[in-house]
Amino acid sequence: MQDQWRYFRQLQPYLVTSVFLMGTGTVAGIITAAYAPDLSAARTEALQEFVRLFLGLPRPYLALAIFLNNGLKTLAVIVAGTLAGILPGVFLLVNGYVLGIVLLSSVESKGVLISLLAIVPHGLFEFPAILLGTSIGLMLGSHSIKRLLRKEEKSLATELARGLRFFLSAILPLLLVAAFIEAFVTSAVVPRH
Repeated sequence: MQDQWRYFRQLQPYLVTSVFLMGTGTVAGIITAAYAPDLSAARTEALQEFVRLFLGLPRPYLALAIFLNNGLKTLAVIVAGTLAGILPGVFLLVNGYVLGIVLLSSVESKGVLISLLAIVPHGLFEFPAILLGTSIGLMLGSHSIKRLLRKEEKSLATELARGLRFFLSAILPLLLVAAFIEAFVTSAVVPRH
């Protein structure tokens, strides 16, 4: 537990960067949705098609599908971070952008309360988990660049192993809780049309 806490403290600068990148993407998405509604409508429609794939699933399978989707994406971002950390940054900007479009669209069509109910309960667990995953990816990217420039002796494989241990012990449990809340609570209280 103490090792995990120490690792979390090492992640903090990268966590701040992750929040900044996702926030930047979200603001860009909100601006796009507000000033280029045709462009944002195409993005929203594509996302709705993806969501429709999951709509008919029984809740336990829905929770499993959400968990696997988020877990695999977060794992991919961590591992891809070893390639100079570019993919985690792009992932944050793109997902923030989509979040901004969906958020403004949801607020306009369903109101603030329903929009918050659709995001906040599972988001309290899902966003920190994903941001921690991207933080690991960014930190691994930093290590890979330093090794490339011969400014660091740490083994990238050792750092990746540390990140994966944190993923298994801290991030996956958060994603599991988020998936169950989204499948059992959010889908019960928020209309899906």
